[in-house]
Amino acid sequence: MDVKQREPAIPKEGYVFIANLKDLPQGKGRVFKVQGKSLAVFRIDDRCFAINNICPHQGASLGKGRLKGFVVSCPWHHQQFDIRTGFGPDGGGYCVVNYDVQVDKGRVFVCPQKRDWLTGE
Repeated sequence: MDVKQREPAIPKEGYVFIANLKDLPQGKGRVFKVQGKSLAVFRIDDRCFAINNICPHQGASLGKGRLKGFVVSCPWHHQQFDIRTGFGPDGGGYCVVNYDVQVDKGRVFVCPQKRDWLTGE
C-alpha cells in the first residue's frame, strides 16, 4: 500500500499563510492583517513582497499606493518605498519594515517578524 507523505502546512516555522498567488493582483498591493500587524503585500510575476502597510509620514495605506517597478508611492503625499527593502529609493528619509515572503506551490506565506535590515534575516 502506497502512503502519500503529507506536505507541511507552511514552508518554515513562523510563516503564516495569507493567500493563493492567483488571488493576488499583479503589480498592485493588497492589505492583510497578520498577528495584529497591517501588512501591504505586492505581487510582481511569481514573486511577492511585504512591507508595513502604514506610511510613517501621516499613516496612509501603502497597500493602496501606486506601484512602479519595485517602488510604491504613498497615495496621500507620494512618499516612496522600495518594496524589497522598505527603504526610500534615495536611501534616506523615511523607511518601513519589510517582511520575508515565500511562495510555495502557488501559496503565499509571510513571516510577521520584522527582518533585520543589516543581515536581511
